[in-house]
Amino acid sequence: MRKKQLFALLMASALTVGMAPTAAFAAADTAVESAEEEVSGEIDASDTEAPAEDPADTPAEDPTTPEDPAEDPAADPTETPAEDPAADPTEAPAAEETDAQAAEAEGTAIVVGETSYPSLTEAFAAVPDTTDTSADATPVKVQGDIELSATVDVPANKNIQLVAVGEATIKRAAGFTGSMFTVNGGNLQMAGADADAETGTAAGTLTVDGTGDSVAGSIIEVVSGNYGLSDGVTLTGNKTTGNGGAISNAAGANVYLLGGTITGNAAATGGGIYSEGTVNLKGTVSVTGNTVTDAFSETASNVVLDKDGVINVTGAVTNSTIGVAVQEAAAGRTVVKLADSVTEDVKLADVLTQITYEGESSLKIGENGTLVSATDPTPSPAETKLVVTGKSMKWTGHDSVQLKFQSNVKGTYYIDWVKRGEKAPTIDTSKVGAPIEADTTVTAKVTDLPDYDVDIYVCVISDKDKSNYGHLMFQPIAAERPAAPATPTPTPSHTAVVPDVNESVVQGFENALVFYPNTFYDFTVIGAGTQNTNPGEGDVRWVPVGWSMSSNPTSWNTSWKIGAAKGIYTEKEKAYTIYIKYNKQVYSGTNWEETDASEILSYQFKAAPLTQATVTPADGTSGDGTSGDGTTTDGTTGVTPTTYADGTNGTSKSAVATGDESPIGTMMALAAASVLAGGYVLVRRRKKEM
Repeated sequence: MRKKQLFALLMASALTVGMAPTAAFAAADTAVESAEEEVSGEIDASDTEAPAEDPADTPAEDPTTPEDPAEDPAADPTETPAEDPAADPTEAPAAEETDAQAAEAEGTAIVVGETSYPSLTEAFAAVPDTTDTSADATPVKVQGDIELSATVDVPANKNIQLVAVGEATIKRAAGFTGSMFTVNGGNLQMAGADADAETGTAAGTLTVDGTGDSVAGSIIEVVSGNYGLSDGVTLTGNKTTGNGGAISNAAGANVYLLGGTITGNAAATGGGIYSEGTVNLKGTVSVTGNTVTDAFSETASNVVLDKDGVINVTGAVTNSTIGVAVQEAAAGRTVVKLADSVTEDVKLADVLTQITYEGESSLKIGENGTLVSATDPTPSPAETKLVVTGKSMKWTGHDSVQLKFQSNVKGTYYIDWVKRGEKAPTIDTSKVGAPIEADTTVTAKVTDLPDYDVDIYVCVISDKDKSNYGHLMFQPIAAERPAAPATPTPTPSHTAVVPDVNESVVQGFENALVFYPNTFYDFTVIGAGTQNTNPGEGDVRWVPVGWSMSSNPTSWNTSWKIGAAKGIYTEKEKAYTIYIKYNKQVYSGTNWEETDASEILSYQFKAAPLTQATVTPADGTSGDGTSGDGTTTDGTTGVTPTTYADGTNGTSKSAVATGDESPIGTMMALAAASVLAGGYVLVRRRKKEM
């Protein structure tokens, strides 16, 4: 790919970077405020290599034109990719083409506007001069690896922003030991371009690596003017015999830490930053892992303030880590201060939690940003007497009120109440309460108040001094109290009706039965609970499902008729036992549900006296001992009575016949079940009808 194609692809979309406004950044005594500037533009392929390939227009390659010694390839080559000290001036175009091809192969780009340059020195020189302090900085966009073989200077009237588009690294060439950049009255800010979601461009990162042998200079030397470090930039690797491994800031000059990282540097003093001037701080900054230049020591040396050096907080500082020490430290020396322009939202106490003092162990940074004794307690000025002020009170219900109040001191509060007129409660300074800021209205709701009048107390305790506290009394007006809501009548809970199975009733066996041949009698079984016409959840009923003359039958009769095909002949009453089976059902709230439980109850009934001499067969046959179906009996049979499911094999009679030989003889009483609880007698229903 040609170099101009690389540039066109690199700069095809708009790039946004955070930078300081020129008006604030250019002035040494003002605070920097962050802003956003859009850096954009497509590089015309026809323009990208013009300055380097036209010998007639390139002063550095015109043998008849005097040149600045710092930029004379023969005298002091500044950057390896751009210049060839041995190049013949008459062969400049070919040499430039070779250098451009080398830069292209390395993926290196240095662009100002729509024009590319072979070196940062030339690119900085191409930035137009300006005396307008309100003008935006001129972006110099870089990508790839760039070597510096001489110092790149930012003179007065230059306002430059060095922007990394993608990944860029600036490093020392072999043998170069001086400062990599100097700021002499101008403005220089380094930043990484923001990511662009529309174009898919990743955020830019710029690494300035000062690694080299016998280095005597800094990465950035601010003689006068202003230098700014922003997000996406890392200053690292510089180990110098001088002061300020990454940044050396002279008296009267300004450094603006708006973001970025300074780490892995070393110096005689101030491995990260040595400053005799102002270090302005804002944003998220990391200055850690820097040391003194000593092969036998790992003493931390991140930011060292000398002479009038101070850290000036110009805005919110978040998630930062900065180590700081002071030359010739003494109690009362200001280390950190708030700029006059910062808002009330920025608290010095919040900033100090992100700064670690690395100086003499006998001192520390006090609450006001000055050095104080680390052993003697710092006397705190007497705090204003705490006063609680009421704002409003209103009933919000019969047993609740809403209170609004303020405290003139930051602290915590809790609420208590006593019966109207009683002594105020003692303030408990150890109680954990809710936070309250100074001069900020708090709204609180008090609930579950009793029906009698009360005095409500708001108790506030200072965070700084627990002995500084106060309270305020509210007296809710009884006449304004809302009426208590009517108490709803509770719905009585249902008590499950659980009858005993023995409460079941059998009807039809009250009198002794005359068992004529082929005569059958109906009888009725009413299961306990089966007459419950308004059941509730959990109610129980016992449903009769069949009967038998055996206590353990193989099957159960389901036709509720009883009789003997051949009759029962006996000269006196004779008792028999019948067994009835009941299944337990429970009401679910909507339906009767079957259970696995069942019970078998036994009952007795009697056969009335009946002889062949007196029998009058139901079917009109003679009483000669022949049954209605022609079967002969001896009149004293002990055979268990037989039932027919449909009653078709004998004459069916109501079981109310008596033993007086009448066709409607009575039945004797069967041992009836106990009376149903509550006086209910329930009619039996066939299981299939439930």
